[in-house]
Amino acid sequence: MSKKPRFVLGLTGSIAMGKTTVSNMFRDLGVPVWCADNTVKELYRKNGAATKIISKAYPDVVTENGIDRSKLKNLIHLDNRILKNIEAIVHPLLHNSKINFLKTNKNLPFVIYDIPLLFEKELEKEFDAVLVVTASNITQKNRVLSRKNITNKDFQLIKRNQLGEKEKIKRADYLINTDRSLKETRQDVVEIHEKINKLLR
Repeated sequence: MSKKPRFVLGLTGSIAMGKTTVSNMFRDLGVPVWCADNTVKELYRKNGAATKIISKAYPDVVTENGIDRSKLKNLIHLDNRILKNIEAIVHPLLHNSKINFLKTNKNLPFVIYDIPLLFEKELEKEFDAVLVVTASNITQKNRVLSRKNITNKDFQLIKRNQLGEKEKIKRADYLINTDRSLKETRQDVVEIHEKINKLLR
């Protein structure tokens, strides 16, 4: 019995590039997707594993519902070193979740990990290939600033902590540009899905 799926694809891209849209399209094709952002949300819920630890170090960011991400962002704006402290708490918990996902789906041929900071954390060696979801700078900025909970200040902080777009594209095994229509993006997803399935035959 295999200890892991035969093909593990890493999916990454900067904020508002369309990772969630692409991930959902792969899910529609029957491919299980582990999402770092969704896992963090679970860890930050009331009684979440990260909430229990962060509440001891930064009690002001904790509410009755768990971690208040707006308060946490404001704290990080004041001192970017706090981001490193939060990552030291959250990343081991994420690692455990990733391992459990792999075990759960070990008999499937193909799974995906959606990880925004895949390259920044030097995780590419964990995957058989990496798919980068990209878009133009203007598309990205327009999408980000249309979100109610993200300001331009938040956007600049996120960009500062992410690898440049040209370098991500250079490292990609597969690339999807979401400046195109949803129909065209879906076709790109289908083509990559078919290419990977051919490798497994």
